[in-house]
Amino acid sequence: MIDTLALALIHAAAVGVIACLISESTIMSPVRDYFNYTLLFCPICLSFWVALPAFSFGLLHYFLVVAMSNIWMLLILKVYEAIER
Repeated sequence: MIDTLALALIHAAAVGVIACLISESTIMSPVRDYFNYTLLFCPICLSFWVALPAFSFGLLHYFLVVAMSNIWMLLILKVYEAIER
């Protein structure tokens, strides 16, 4: 049980970082502007797609990873906001 939660936490951190990197960082801004998909501008929406490999561990694991990645993204976005000030 603990191993499953630890694995979900690691997956959630990776999903959160990747989703924030793609949707919020300035380094990926040319890519977002080039493709101009609405999905690329929303970190929460993007996390559902980035977390698809976690689906191989089961449906519950997938939704747990997506839910916990939102917490990671909130933390990352607060740090981005503090850095920009």
